[in-house]
Amino acid sequence: MKELNPNNPYGYKVGYRENGSRRFIRHLITNTYDLANWEMERYKKMKVRSRKDNHIIFNPIWEVVPLRRLESLIVWRDCPF
Repeated sequence: MKELNPNNPYGYKVGYRENGSRRFIRHLITNTYDLANWEMERYKKMKVRSRKDNHIIFNPIWEVVPLRRLESLIVWRDCPF
């Protein structure tokens, strides 16, 4: 697996792949690597519901992925603070 850069200036997204799926579903966006890693470990320990249709996610594979510049412009543009 490729080593992540903990100094990405754009932020990180925490997401999952459902069991048997190749599609990455973004669950949360943070601006620091430590917070993204902490959230991922927290999600691994508890049952999480999908934000789209509220079903319980069984056996997800959680990942931390760095945001690209274009994604960060779109995501952080609507940030309320």
